[in-house]
Amino acid sequence: MAEEKKEKTDINLPFFKIKENEEGSYVKVGPIEVTDKKGEEEKVKIGPLRISDSGVRIEQSLNSRLEGMAWAAFFILLGCVFLFESVYHYELPGVAAIGIGVILLSLNYARTRLNIEPSTFTIVLGLLAIAYGVSQWFVEEINVFALILIAIGIYLIITFGRKS
Repeated sequence: MAEEKKEKTDINLPFFKIKENEEGSYVKVGPIEVTDKKGEEEKVKIGPLRISDSGVRIEQSLNSRLEGMAWAAFFILLGCVFLFESVYHYELPGVAAIGIGVILLSLNYARTRLNIEPSTFTIVLGLLAIAYGVSQWFVEEINVFALILIAIGIYLIITFGRKS
């Protein structure tokens, strides 16, 4: 019985990538990567987390450590905002969104200073979060979907406008 050869499949879009050939398959959606290759144990990557059949481990590369610190700052920020709001019974409109945007932009600034390529996706997301947070102070309701569409458009302009 002859072994069937897989046809090569490649889809390469800014937020979505698929590669499939005889060695295995690879799917990336935003920051989440899933692989299924012969002889490779690692199956799923989410930031610094590496998930496989044998368990979960944390990657210790410099970029992964930066991402881990950004996640830690994210949880500390949300915890502080929720704690402040519950203790003082006072809402902080937009503070969490602005904080998240600052964390994402700071992460990319640190990457740049350490000669690691910054992520255009998180830069656009950070700017979007800051714009949303500031708008919470001046506008009662804002259409988040409209902001997401604007962010995707900016991201696509930056991605396709770069020189190769």
